[in-house]
Amino acid sequence: MDSKEKIVVFGPALPLNLAPMWVAHDKGFFKDEGLDVDLRPVQGIPDSQHPRHQWRKDGAIIFQSPGGSPPFRSVLENRDHIDGEVNVVSIANRTAHVFVAKPYVKDIPDLKGRKIAGDLKGGSSMDAKVVLRHYGLDPEKDLTWIDSRGKPPNTERYRLALFDKGEVDAVCCDPPHWNIAVQMGGHALTSCRDLFAIPEAGFSTSPAVIAEKPFVVKGMVRAILRGTAIARVSKEETLDSILRHNHYITRELASLAYDDVHKEWGPVLDFEAYQRKVDIYAIEWKLPKKPVSDYYNFKYLKEALDELGMLRAWDPRMDLKE
Repeated sequence: MDSKEKIVVFGPALPLNLAPMWVAHDKGFFKDEGLDVDLRPVQGIPDSQHPRHQWRKDGAIIFQSPGGSPPFRSVLENRDHIDGEVNVVSIANRTAHVFVAKPYVKDIPDLKGRKIAGDLKGGSSMDAKVVLRHYGLDPEKDLTWIDSRGKPPNTERYRLALFDKGEVDAVCCDPPHWNIAVQMGGHALTSCRDLFAIPEAGFSTSPAVIAEKPFVVKGMVRAILRGTAIARVSKEETLDSILRHNHYITRELASLAYDDVHKEWGPVLDFEAYQRKVDIYAIEWKLPKKPVSDYYNFKYLKEALDELGMLRAWDPRMDLKE
């Protein structure tokens, strides 16, 4: 395949669940699919200044990674088929975000009346709210949120700076950022990832791209599946990729974070986990009732797994209704 089209993959932060994508990039798996993929982290800028619209005008095909919350955010913001988001592959079966609190906060109930930093349009605040409700707290009334969305230098490091200065009592971060918060003297509390399986990470793109560029979508999915297969079992090679793409951490810190999350990587094929995620976002963001297929497209995941000889089982509920 020889694609002359430019693919841009962006994200607002540098979580460790991007490691399979970094491995796929560094191993040349996107190029194997005939795709010219440019990874462009977009950090520390307000949504109103996001460059994806200009990239699209310049002829680029846009994907977002990690693609956990973007499909729901695009419904919340009533985006059209050109700028909407649909997840086409999820590569982690647990949420990445972990609550880390100051020592005087013993566990979740002690967060009542405290200040918490999170991305109010992202998965960190969503995962936090699930746990807060689980422990009987009202996320809207029982504590104060400090929103890190679009704050420099990026959403995660902004939270960490607040935590380090003692301006918040807790943060909800993904790895390696929650590991950094622990090194700052915090300690991990019960988190959403401890409660149940839920799909995270992967890629999302617009319904327009899915309809008009199916070979691109499948190529992206195939490449990340190959990258995930390596990242899950080859630690040192994966750490090399992590450090090429995330210049803010050390190998030691990357190693700690890798050990926490790598066993959760792999294509998520649990339909109940997808339904759970849809239900959670619908409740928290007061979204209209929509089926799983409005947020997730599994067609190219199934085809790519089959072509790669990786399709071991498949839930027919994940087949699209034509």
